[in-house]
Amino acid sequence: MEDNRGQHIGEDQLVHGLPKHMAAVASDAKNTYLEIVSGKDACATCKTMRGMRFDHNPGPVHPHCTCEIKRVARQAWQRRVVAANTLQGYEDTAFERFAAGQVITIELRNLGPFPAAFRLLVDRMEWRATRYLQLGDEQSFDFSKFGDTPVTWEVFLFYLGGEGSSASYSIIG
Repeated sequence: MEDNRGQHIGEDQLVHGLPKHMAAVASDAKNTYLEIVSGKDACATCKTMRGMRFDHNPGPVHPHCTCEIKRVARQAWQRRVVAANTLQGYEDTAFERFAAGQVITIELRNLGPFPAAFRLLVDRMEWRATRYLQLGDEQSFDFSKFGDTPVTWEVFLFYLGGEGSSASYSIIG
């Protein structure tokens, strides 16, 4: 005779690798992300992952940690600016090292008064260059790489503008 009684799941037991309070998340993967929400007493690892979003379940949280994984609608997700600054004068350079998601966007804007260009080196492997940008012109580049989030990025920016000219950049990830 088969036993059809439901199994009691205690507060400290895992369901599909997640604590009980996190396992009952409705699945609508193409319209949502899973986001890590850390509590005030969360561990250092979970605090650094606060706000990170994943297409798939990022795995179980630490035992006795106050973080949660919540489902968030895709349109509500806003990437954040991880670095922004101004470059001035001929051959000014900048180096940015930061943690972000698997995709970043670098937005460049010539503040003038002379035409200028940029050269970018991302993770010491991929070079990109802009066309000469006139006063007020903008250009952006997207970069992606695989890895467990947060992903560490290194971006070198080289400004090729006339003496007395300036430009701004922002990196979103």
